[in-house]
Amino acid sequence: MKREKLRPDIVSVHLSPESKARLDEVCLKRGMTIKRLLGRLIEWFVDLDKTEQSIVLGLVEDDDIKGLAEMVLARRKTGKTARKPTRKSR
Repeated sequence: MKREKLRPDIVSVHLSPESKARLDEVCLKRGMTIKRLLGRLIEWFVDLDKTEQSIVLGLVEDDDIKGLAEMVLARRKTGKTARKPTRKSR
């Protein structure tokens, strides 16, 4: 049976010219391609728990962010976290 190559999924994003210029600048400063930078950001984001994702996505009221962030930090200190294990720790 012929073995197929695993190909990465392709995802397109729409950025304003200003956002694209800022992204290019960050990539240049970090010595990374856009694909690599976005790949790392996505891996980081999906490893966050739902509360952390909600904060990052701006789905939390401004008045609630501080309390939630403190709760997330407290959970991490005690090791009681809702986070799924990362690929590295599985």
